Amino acid sequence: MSTIADALRALPYFADLPDKLMLSVCAGSETVDVDAGTVIIEEGSDSVEMYVVVEGEMEVTKHTPDTEVELARIGPGEVVGEMALLDNSPRMATVRATEKSRLIRVPVEAFEDLLEDSRVVRRMFRTVTMRLRDIEEKIRHEERMAALGRMAAQLMHELNNPAAAVARSTQELLRTYAELGEESRSLAGVSGDGDHQLTPPQQDLSTIERAESEEAVANWLTSHEVAGAWDIAPSMVHAGWTPGQLDRASAGLDGERLAHFARWVGLRATAEQLIGEISIGAGRISELVRVVKDYSYLDRGPLQEIDPTSGIRDTLILLKHKLRGIDVELDFDEDIATVEVSGRDLNQVWTNLIDNAADAMGESGTLTIRARNRDGAVVVSVTDTGPGIPEGIAARMFDPFYTTKEPGKGTGLGLHTVHTILKRANADIDVASSTDGTTFTVTIPA
Repeated sequence: MSTIADALRALPYFADLPDKLMLSVCAGSETVDVDAGTVIIEEGSDSVEMYVVVEGEMEVTKHTPDTEVELARIGPGEVVGEMALLDNSPRMATVRATEKSRLIRVPVEAFEDLLEDSRVVRRMFRTVTMRLRDIEEKIRHEERMAALGRMAAQLMHELNNPAAAVARSTQELLRTYAELGEESRSLAGVSGDGDHQLTPPQQDLSTIERAESEEAVANWLTSHEVAGAWDIAPSMVHAGWTPGQLDRASAGLDGERLAHFARWVGLRATAEQLIGEISIGAGRISELVRVVKDYSYLDRGPLQEIDPTSGIRDTLILLKHKLRGIDVELDFDEDIATVEVSGRDLNQVWTNLIDNAADAMGESGTLTIRARNRDGAVVVSVTDTGPGIPEGIAARMFDPFYTTKEPGKGTGLGLHTVHTILKRANADIDVASSTDGTTFTVTIPA
């Protein structure tokens, strides 16, 4: 009992308790040692005790319809489990040890004795009020994000359908337009000795060669008094036309008829190019919609059995704008094992690690991502060629709100989020850094 009393006396929360009350509390309490991962309070269970943290750390989490939300971290000198005891209600959250910890278990009878001291009551209500405020804000935030996710999923679905329809219609339009062109030529009565071919073979030209070809075609059109020569010349070169091919196609035509024929060919080439660009754009929209849906797991449950490399590929597509000028090298084992995690959370890990690597390298460098099957786990390494992490920072890099970026450019939550997500998934992260670059290595149980 003296050990419990000494431990409580060392904590500001209980330091000034009267001896009689301290004896009463200690009489029914006990010291409990727990290992990392041990659950001491289960959400929804009956309230029969509270705990005082003497050593170590407790994580408080609550299940929502979409995921498990971390509400708080409880350290030495703090109490946990008192809220449910105060109103005699079931536990509203789960509490588990994040590391080896020592606790004092205070049963409900001893807890009621504590309530006889007004100082303890004030401290307890102050703690409860602060926690309720924090919990409410976090739950509201999760609800807002979940609602946003559902809305985004619906939006992605709504976007994907018309984008796919545009892509299909564009292909059909291109085919129909080609047939229409042939019929137009027949109706126009184009005749003569020339080969009026409308689809010459396209050429693979350099930038300089293309510019020279456009000038040559424009000069040919101008010499034959074709209206808008310089406007349609680029599309004609894109379609494969050259002055020589135009000579052969228009052989037997002269004067105004040749000019109209050449302009018709140019306008047709321009229209075909525009249709092709629309098709590419629609396909790109469909691909981005697919990537966003896969990346966010908007229509999936809280846990999935996934290939982690698929999320890495999707993340690289979404962060393409950050990786301009940076070479990306992927080295993945074949048949990478699956992992059972929250796909959305794991993609947040890849996003933060890749984003940090891009920031470290600036506008040039090499980003290397490797994935290996190793000893019943999947090991993913993200390596940059930046200047490395300065000494003294490594020990704090996972702390919340700690950042070395300029004000307004970083929140200090990126690596903290990575650490929290991986810890929740029973995964590990290691860091190795030198002046040649930095490697973050993530190990996830398969």
